[in-house]
Amino acid sequence: MVDIHCHILPNSDDGADSMDTALLMARMAADSGVTTIIATPHSNLPRAKEKNFRDAPLAMRFVELIQRVRDAGIPLEILPGAEVMCMPDTIGLLREKQLVTLARTDYLLVEFFFDERLEYMDDMLDAIAAEGIHPVVAHPERYEAIQQSPGFIAQWFAKGYIIQLNKGSILGRLGRSAQKAAAGILSRGLAHVVASDAHDTLARTPGFNGLQQYLEDNYGFDYARVLLELNPERICRNQPIIRAD
Repeated sequence: MVDIHCHILPNSDDGADSMDTALLMARMAADSGVTTIIATPHSNLPRAKEKNFRDAPLAMRFVELIQRVRDAGIPLEILPGAEVMCMPDTIGLLREKQLVTLARTDYLLVEFFFDERLEYMDDMLDAIAAEGIHPVVAHPERYEAIQQSPGFIAQWFAKGYIIQLNKGSILGRLGRSAQKAAAGILSRGLAHVVASDAHDTLARTPGFNGLQQYLEDNYGFDYARVLLELNPERICRNQPIIRAD
């Protein structure tokens, strides 16, 4: 399995708070059957000191993490990425190649403030796609606008925008509203990828054990495989994703 959204890079955001925590997260992921993780520290946040892997401290931490995972004998590949906050300067930074895509592909993981207007989100995703980049919408089930207007996901799906749900939302660990929205998206076959969005080893973990079984039990083996294996692998290889409809 492949996890395309994980805050495993230590001391970079509100994720892993140390290299030791990052290594525990890596071990937990590998033990649950995850073979590849894309490290996605928050990027382009207002007032953030370090914005992405192009900043030297983040790049150095990434290289160190890969080496430490290798030295620990953990069978896990870690690739570069970022979770990009959509801001007024996002398109300019994208044109200047200042934003880090998922595994250096044409897929860009993007997020919005939870109370963002639906019209703004739609306009930003359209603008990103117009640049020849495939937007991967991080945890749309957590956005208030989508919770209130869940049918809008079908429009993004029809446009080819990638819908990425969070493990925690599906399993009811991020609130009832997020769980309900995630269940609606899954039941309609509108999700492309499920990721951990892991931040630690206790509350928001990178293990896929319970997640894989839950998806298989509730939505079928084939759909679970698309969400956890086939589409994440295709994103890493810069290949077209599979539509589950």
